[in-house]
Amino acid sequence: MDIKNTTSPHFGGFKKIVGTPNQIKQIRNNIPDKYLTLAVKKKPDKTALYLFSGKHFDKLIKVAKKNCNFFEIRHNVEKFMKETPKKLSFEKASKKLEKGKL
Repeated sequence: MDIKNTTSPHFGGFKKIVGTPNQIKQIRNNIPDKYLTLAVKKKPDKTALYLFSGKHFDKLIKVAKKNCNFFEIRHNVEKFMKETPKKLSFEKASKKLEKGKL
């Protein structure tokens, strides 16, 4: 019996979208619930939205279990993940969302 995973996400891993707080809110409200999102305010006019799926989601959970201070993890995601996320501009992320391929 061959069972296929029909709920696999369109992207694998770890992505970062940077924009204004309003842009990030707009993107975040349209991302399907099957993705873990984490918004972090970098500057008063810049926010980073991190997207996790698959093994990267699992890795974030392991990191959170080891370090009880989630505030520190949240503001240093890339340091704790020991990986650089794939970066998307607000415009590219919006276009991908429209096509259903984020």
